[in-house]
Amino acid sequence: MKRFMVLTVVAGLVLAACSSGGSKKKTAANSTTSSSAATAVTVQAFSPEPNSAQGVCGNGIVIDLSIRSKDPNLLKAGIRGAQPGQPGRNPIYQNLVVTLSTTEPALGGPQANIAGLFQIVSVSQQSDGSGEIWATWVNSQPRFGVDVDSALDAYVVGDAAPATVPADRTGLNVVSNVVHVPFHVAGSVGNTACAATTTTTPTSSTTGRTTTTLRTTTSKATTTTHATTSTTSAPTSTAVP
Repeated sequence: MKRFMVLTVVAGLVLAACSSGGSKKKTAANSTTSSSAATAVTVQAFSPEPNSAQGVCGNGIVIDLSIRSKDPNLLKAGIRGAQPGQPGRNPIYQNLVVTLSTTEPALGGPQANIAGLFQIVSVSQQSDGSGEIWATWVNSQPRFGVDVDSALDAYVVGDAAPATVPADRTGLNVVSNVVHVPFHVAGSVGNTACAATTTTTPTSSTTGRTTTTLRTTTSKATTTTHATTSTTSAPTSTAVP
């Protein structure tokens, strides 16, 4: 049920993020762009807005980014529609780096690149000849803090982004402005009480497959059947929304 609700929310975000006529995309006042010198790539954050409160009980943080450039080599991306992911490099747009200061240690902590979690990636071409990538993510697990101040950092690097980035970005070929947005991860809202949360560590589980082999031994007096049972385990993995 939770996965269904997440994908429903994400599907709604696709319509909002990909509608070329939407007023949100055309209104610079609704986005956050850090002040910096001219760069090859411009990153804007339409969500979260500075000092806003996001979600309920740590769930429902929305990050909605626009990445624009006239250099097609810096916008090599495909389409990802409502697919769960894993922390680290985004397989569809590998140049993107996104960090949250409140990412839990089990997911890599504040320096973990969570771009791989973004469920939606889309591309478009603008009338001025520039290309644009839209990247959107919403979480359904309170693994980024509850009722706590957080900060988003987002930027683009010239090469494939690493899974973990240094706090001062030393050694990274940053080719865009760095978007920095302080916001609050909401706790309980109204009459909605937050359930107790625990920190989890990524694990893999196994499912068993049982095979029974029959072997028949015949003697002059009796016939005996022996059953041998063996179990083979197959690994499974779980995505992190």
